[in-house]
Amino acid sequence: MNKTNNKNVFLIHGYNGIPKIYEWLENELKKLGYNVIVPEFEPREGVIYEQWKKTFNNYKKYMSEESIIVAHSIGNEFIIKYFNQNNLKAKLYISLAGFSKYFEWENKEDLNRACKEFLVSKDELENFKDRCNKKYSIYSNDDHIVPFDLLQDYPKDINAIPILIENIGHMGKKSGLEEIPKVIEIIKENG
Repeated sequence: MNKTNNKNVFLIHGYNGIPKIYEWLENELKKLGYNVIVPEFEPREGVIYEQWKKTFNNYKKYMSEESIIVAHSIGNEFIIKYFNQNNLKAKLYISLAGFSKYFEWENKEDLNRACKEFLVSKDELENFKDRCNKKYSIYSNDDHIVPFDLLQDYPKDINAIPILIENIGHMGKKSGLEEIPKVIEIIKENG
């Protein structure tokens, strides 16, 4: 992969690993001539910022101000922290089920721990607003993980264009979602 190529798209997964829609996105983006980079972070108990940072450091050389980021769930918080710490910028950022405020689930201690660890500060959110030329936040009315009010707040927190798509859940493995054409549409318009 040529690190100077400006057509790099990063697909950043969340807590449960790589969602099914990323397979479809990767295939569709490759058809459009993009280099697709899908870092494989440790899921669940391995959702530890320092470990994810170490993994992503292997891909940082492919990042440029022309890059495109698609991040799912807690992967959004990772990107905000990482971009701030490394003074990175991107051309386009698309959030899937993104959130920036802490929430807890009963009997899901490890998920709660990960949410606390990846929690972003107001300063990190504020600084992130200028790190991407265009920002979009896609979320659903029936997300079974993230509370709806937090999904609605996220685009406001980062000055992103909100996109509500009904009945697509959390867009992860359990949602059964296999494709999300809106992401390709946004990339074609802005990429």
